[in-house]
Amino acid sequence: MADEIDGVENFDDDLDLTLYADPRELLSEVLTQLNEIIEIGLRVNGVFHLALTGGTLGTDLTSALVKNWNSHPGTFSGLHIWWSDERFVDSDSSERNCAPVIQSLTNSEIQVHVVKSSDEVATVEEAVAEYTKALDDTFMDLTILGLGPDGHVASLFPGAAQIDNLEKVIAITDSPKPPSLRASFTLTMINASTLVWVIAAGASKADAVTKIIEGDLSIPASYIRAVDHTRLIVDTDALFTE
Repeated sequence: MADEIDGVENFDDDLDLTLYADPRELLSEVLTQLNEIIEIGLRVNGVFHLALTGGTLGTDLTSALVKNWNSHPGTFSGLHIWWSDERFVDSDSSERNCAPVIQSLTNSEIQVHVVKSSDEVATVEEAVAEYTKALDDTFMDLTILGLGPDGHVASLFPGAAQIDNLEKVIAITDSPKPPSLRASFTLTMINASTLVWVIAAGASKADAVTKIIEGDLSIPASYIRAVDHTRLIVDTDALFTE
């Protein structure tokens, strides 16, 4: 079960901290909570827009979600899947954040929206333009974000996050983490989400987690604030490692 940390869980009225013992417990609990929120959203509104993420933890979560969705064929009508960022590589590349969904999803009720790949359009700018057009006036009900050791979220890296950019999606042409070409939600788009959950596990994330808790604005993750509710969901190694 999640723990409450004296003096920590209420460090910011706009940001809730949830602590789990390890990545396995974190993923299990997030999966359960996420499925509940999706089901409620679909029941109440008939539609739910979810933005997924990449990275080790994000990919594991996506794979678990796909398994659950596939086990309930004919359900989840109205669920739309997007990605907060995508790598501009070939469509069959395992580096694509959307790969676990594209390769394994069999539930035809779910609508999947992917960023065009490098073998579909000529430039990452063109891919961004088409993704922006697909979004139109859509905003996310829930955006899931991983957390990089350097404090990046989506493909918004320290020193290059374009904090004041009002566009929904931008082209990244010089990502410090390969591949260099990417499409990414802006902070404006992320913070327009009704809910945002930032998930992090492992000692390598501890410095970034500390900076978020301390309100250190040198990292993009510290700027994340959803419309209704923002969560920082971590395991013990990500919180307590010195």
